[in-house]
Amino acid sequence: MTEHMNACGVPVTLSLVQAWEAGEHRPAENQLFVLADVLWCRTKDLMGIETPRTLREHRLARQFSAAKLARSIGMDTAEYERAEERNRWTGNGQQTAALLRMLDLTPLQLAEATGQGGMAESASSSAPQPTRGRGGR
Repeated sequence: MTEHMNACGVPVTLSLVQAWEAGEHRPAENQLFVLADVLWCRTKDLMGIETPRTLREHRLARQFSAAKLARSIGMDTAEYERAEERNRWTGNGQQTAALLRMLDLTPLQLAEATGQGGMAESASSSAPQPTRGRGGR
């Protein structure tokens, strides 16, 4: 495995791989992506999760670096990283639509991933309901 990862441009040592296996260290993002490719598995399998829960986990499951995803959605990398750190999405409409497309998320999944699921529900339940006026024949 180390030979394959090294051949992919991600230098690793046998002792580092053993540390990953022992749970003493975690692979860096670029190592995680190459490791998944070398092992022919999904990154979320290596992360030990069935369903991504956070914005970061969704990004890693799709094998995007923060910089690549930020560029793809038209957002500054530092701003995107802050969104992940704070677990709050602050993108505009275009960025949000691009993020949903790139990560293959629904708006509800994005709200849940950023801890705003309850906010989405309360916003929709508190929205004014259409009413019929007296003259609406």
